[in-house]
Amino acid sequence: MTSSARKFGPFFLLPINNEKEALDFIFSDKSSVQKSKNLTPYLKRLSAKYLLILNSDREMTCDNISLRRMLKVFENNKVGIVYSDFILFEGNNSIEHPLIDYQSGSIRDDFNFGPLLIYSCAAVQTVLQKYGGLPSDPDVALYDLRLKISTDHDIIHVRKYLYTVFVAKHKQNKTSGREAEAHFAYVAKENFFRQKKFEKRATNHLKRIGAHLSSRIKIANQKQDEFQWKASIVIPVLNRKKTIADALKSALKQKTDFPFNIIVVDNHSTDGTSRILEKFVAAYPHIYHLIPSRRDLGIGGCWNEAIYSPYCGRYVVQLDSDDLYSSPHALQKIVNKLIRGQHAMVVGSYTIVNERLKIIPPGLIAHREWTQTNGHNNLLRINGMGAPRAFDLSVIRRIGFPDVSYGEDYAVALRITREYKVGRIYENLYWCRRWSDNTDAGLSAENKNRNDFYKDELRSSEIKERQKMNIKENELRSRIVDEYTCKSKRSLTSVCQIFYRSQKKNWPRLADACRDLALVKKRELSGEYKIYLQYNPARAVSSGAAVDPESIKNRPCFLCQDNLPLEQKAILYKNKYLILCNPAPIFENHFTVVALEHEPQEINSAFAPFLQLAADASPKYAVFYNGPFCGASAPDHLHFQMVPVNHLPFLETSKRLQPVKEISSVFFTPDHSLNRSVLILESNNAKALAEQFEHLLDITKKRLMIHDEPMMNVVCNYSKNGWRLIIFLRGKHRPDSYFAEDECRIFVSPGAVDMAGVVITPLLDNYNHLDYNHIKNIFKEVSLPDAAMSFIVKEL
Repeated sequence: MTSSARKFGPFFLLPINNEKEALDFIFSDKSSVQKSKNLTPYLKRLSAKYLLILNSDREMTCDNISLRRMLKVFENNKVGIVYSDFILFEGNNSIEHPLIDYQSGSIRDDFNFGPLLIYSCAAVQTVLQKYGGLPSDPDVALYDLRLKISTDHDIIHVRKYLYTVFVAKHKQNKTSGREAEAHFAYVAKENFFRQKKFEKRATNHLKRIGAHLSSRIKIANQKQDEFQWKASIVIPVLNRKKTIADALKSALKQKTDFPFNIIVVDNHSTDGTSRILEKFVAAYPHIYHLIPSRRDLGIGGCWNEAIYSPYCGRYVVQLDSDDLYSSPHALQKIVNKLIRGQHAMVVGSYTIVNERLKIIPPGLIAHREWTQTNGHNNLLRINGMGAPRAFDLSVIRRIGFPDVSYGEDYAVALRITREYKVGRIYENLYWCRRWSDNTDAGLSAENKNRNDFYKDELRSSEIKERQKMNIKENELRSRIVDEYTCKSKRSLTSVCQIFYRSQKKNWPRLADACRDLALVKKRELSGEYKIYLQYNPARAVSSGAAVDPESIKNRPCFLCQDNLPLEQKAILYKNKYLILCNPAPIFENHFTVVALEHEPQEINSAFAPFLQLAADASPKYAVFYNGPFCGASAPDHLHFQMVPVNHLPFLETSKRLQPVKEISSVFFTPDHSLNRSVLILESNNAKALAEQFEHLLDITKKRLMIHDEPMMNVVCNYSKNGWRLIIFLRGKHRPDSYFAEDECRIFVSPGAVDMAGVVITPLLDNYNHLDYNHIKNIFKEVSLPDAAMSFIVKEL
């Protein structure tokens, strides 16, 4: 049997059929075992049932019963690898050495299987045939083989101490340098190219299992809301009286061209830390000392206390309570990087030092293994991303930290890099002090196992989310039939018209809706300005949609791509929106423009795309927006609509109105003589128009004493003179007559199209009997009262 064994790097490999063959080899003289430089041909020729792998550097013993127990697991033919806990015999001491279960996220190359494990030969040969051969480097080869086997087979941990490993008693190293060097081996310069080999295998594995992501290009929303502080340095602390003063002094020394504060979250310290903090707070008004109401928070929970507090600044920067910034310019460099790159997260570099700030091995930790193209994938293989970490507040508030005291930073890094590109700073910004009270100093085997298992859990969860994301993106690609970007040479209108004809041909529901639309009745009402009534029974669902929070919560979002009909195809617009044919059209060529992500209907955050869409859709289409409380049947999902411009009579009527004010190249035309509270903003300067629109929102919120978006419908069209923004300010969603009983009910629920002069009613009786005065009164009732309108115009 020894003749069929091989030595491959530091490992013995032996094909076996039963436990006896394994024991014979374990207790044999292995000095004559042949060495192998290429593992793949050897594995392909195996005719045994199992492959025993032993670490050649370890002496061990086992028995028949234990090996039989391991082999019995292979009765389930889905099993590819089996390993177990073991006893470590050091000197005269016998120590139990438990291992952890293998998970889908256990793809790090340093996962500890112990020095003895068994492979299924059938599984080995199947994956080699399916996924290709192995590299020649022994460590990388077995890592690659393990990942390939895990793709289709289970890796089983037997939670029993089934063998004993003997090691010579060694003298414990009292310095922290060697320990740190081992801990950070994957970022050491001498291991750079070797780590690249592991990265390649891990990346291939992620591709195999559908969890690999292309380069992340999403940027953080850099909208600058009103913040007292541009940045906040966050310091969670628990019983650090020896180091907290130094950390605070390091923060106070920061020199910036923006205001910043320091938020210390004191997790109920009992060693005098709190008294030190109180002295600093008394001396420095920009230091905030927060003590959570809860007493069970971990470090992540303390971070949440800071980021959700009213004192938090626009950007959030880490400082641990026992570490220091390396210079007074660290904060400025970090925030500059966040702003200039529009990053959701920036990670710097740090240097390992002792308590006296003397550099100890491995020194600078720069994580140069990170690349913008693949760092977010390789992060699933390694255990960290670096420090100090900094965040865009809008992103980190949406994500939050898990309430744990280990791995909370890694969890956030995985989540952010799934979605956003991140910035890196490779110069030293931070002194990371190693001392006896570090949270990762002198970990027991149990604590190390717990930490490793938790990070593997994080990776497992993240892999599932990335797999779902890829499935969703693949489904999206199958839905998209055309794409419009800033580089497109074709006009958006021509792309949309071709698309509409195609959908009518291939989507029966739309074909039926268009046929019914041709039969829709329409009549003009006599009066001082044009109003049309449209009898459109197909709009009953939209006009009668329940838009209260409870109803929205209890129904699937019909604008999310997962819930769209299979036949409903889309044009991808600027990589952020889908242009869809409206399945219940008011007019021919009626489109709905839907945000790719499920986010609330709120125009201010999407105002720039709204203007750009109007420009791209000109001159044939107008774009409109229904607010979440006055016309949007999907107030939980951001969307606009596009209709032919000549179908909205108010666009022509409003041209007769004269501007009364000009502010920063924006012309204002207020009017409520048309029984609608209307403001028209005109400009060829998109930035100025956005600023004045935001100013209008702020004034309206102030007048109405609200925090949410004011009720409004907005119609926009574009011409050679620039944008024309028609804003209908609303006081009510629906008139009282909408809720009346029987023949008194007027089933009109005004949205942008109605306010722009085409009033939709699904009821034939309403269509036959409503007149100009009825509609005029409805407009007046749902519009903002004259007094409020006058205040707003005065404040502009």
